[in-house]
Amino acid sequence: MRTTSTLFGPIPPQSIDRLQLETSRIIDIYRLLFPSQRLNFFFYEGDNPIWGEPSIIEGEVTLAPEHLSAEFLGRVECQGAHDAAPVITIMVSVPRAPFPSEMKLQDSDWNPFKPLKALYGITPLFYEEIRYKVEMARKRRARRVHAHTSLPLGKGTSLLPQPQDPNSGKRPAILIGTHWLEVGGAEKLAIDSVRWALEAGLRVFVVAGVASLQRLATMLPDSPDVIFIRLDRYLPDHLWPRFVEQLVLTENIRLLHIHHCRVLYDALPQIRAKTPWVKVIDSTHIIEYADGGYPRISGVWSNYIDIHHVISRELVNYYRDHFQILNKVTLGRMLEGKDMRMSLPPMTMQTAQKTLYVSFIGRLYYQKRPIVLVEILRALASWAQKSNVDLRGTIVGEGPFLSAMKQLMRRYRIDDKFIMKPADCDIPELLSRSDILLVPSNNEGLALVCYEAIEHGCIPISTNVGSQSEVIPTDLLLPLSPRAAVHTSVEIIDKLWRNKDFLAYQKDALHAAWARLAADPTAKDVLMTHYRAAAGTSQE
Repeated sequence: MRTTSTLFGPIPPQSIDRLQLETSRIIDIYRLLFPSQRLNFFFYEGDNPIWGEPSIIEGEVTLAPEHLSAEFLGRVECQGAHDAAPVITIMVSVPRAPFPSEMKLQDSDWNPFKPLKALYGITPLFYEEIRYKVEMARKRRARRVHAHTSLPLGKGTSLLPQPQDPNSGKRPAILIGTHWLEVGGAEKLAIDSVRWALEAGLRVFVVAGVASLQRLATMLPDSPDVIFIRLDRYLPDHLWPRFVEQLVLTENIRLLHIHHCRVLYDALPQIRAKTPWVKVIDSTHIIEYADGGYPRISGVWSNYIDIHHVISRELVNYYRDHFQILNKVTLGRMLEGKDMRMSLPPMTMQTAQKTLYVSFIGRLYYQKRPIVLVEILRALASWAQKSNVDLRGTIVGEGPFLSAMKQLMRRYRIDDKFIMKPADCDIPELLSRSDILLVPSNNEGLALVCYEAIEHGCIPISTNVGSQSEVIPTDLLLPLSPRAAVHTSVEIIDKLWRNKDFLAYQKDALHAAWARLAADPTAKDVLMTHYRAAAGTSQE
């Protein structure tokens, strides 16, 4: 089926394998998308490590000098189903290999918003307060600006022929769509889902909606039954629905599972009209202030979706209150199977102790509010000095705020009290020797690190955002306003340190919250039921 006319001029030997692999991936994507057309590929050497900048033209192309630029690598023709098959021309760049620095760093250093840079230089906390107020204003406008009504879906009539399952004869498969394969809570669940689908007996196809280096792709199971298709690099968004349809028909896809993958939501009309036998599940984690985020998108597409899997009761309520969706929302916690009868270790902190160890664990992005964290540490250092307490701590995380945090801690002269460690450090060991875990985030789904903290005897203190109240007692929740969060953090820790009864009550409340969450079904419990049904391996 394939005819090669011109391919690859002088290329360093070390690049040949990569080019062959990538051009093969590109051809496979477009061969599936256009199964009968004659395909005419023009390949170029890209200067972008992420995106192939594909250009799709229906028909032949009249070549001009710019088509044979210095980056031109060669062309490949793939025959069509017959001699008169229409021609599709695909011009696409092969992304260059990322530099080692690009593999390590995702973002450049954070800098304050330029018009407010001088204000940040004088008082970082006031800068954070303004940012918070802008965010709350966006939240108040969200319902007016963004749709909160489910799209209608016509059921059609039995008088007209219905699409039929072609029965490809292949073993059942699932298509799992991720936002991307970079560090994040949603991505962890997506990768876990791939493992569970394999365990259920499904073949697994994975796609990512956002082009990136996909650093976590190496965490996908090394199995011939798991295939990561690089649509994020090589296929424009508007062609995804047709590709998904062809993949369903060719590979016997029985289940579509969306993990914050916007492009797959956009493919749902194609799925419902052309392949209605496919069951659709989505998983959502966090409501965003600006526009509702993926839970809102999910609610808008709800009539096209069979099961909404959510990780918190807050989200169960969100679907009910904002979209009147009740019977197809299923809670499945992002927890490993926990035995609520297991004995938890005693909390480390004691009243009037002479030392206090605090920790922070999280990506150093705005959502975690690293600047507010430093302000809390500064206020705690002042409290500790007055109380004759030796305050120490560890900050675990990487991200664009790292440099700004270090500078601020030096400015406040507290950098000698806190160690900064990368994300791959021993988290259980750190939590076991920490008295307090600080979570001053501006938004969260449900921070699992709080759950882990309780399991290791550490008291989490968090802003009252997202679903944090499901794991943190009321007395340990902070207001969202940065100034109030800093002030209340010190108040709570002072009360824990001085008041024996208050400390004992909070320890009991944390253990009770842990047990409540452990009693809920897990994500694996919920999803495996559908995976096994799709694979035909259900255990009756």
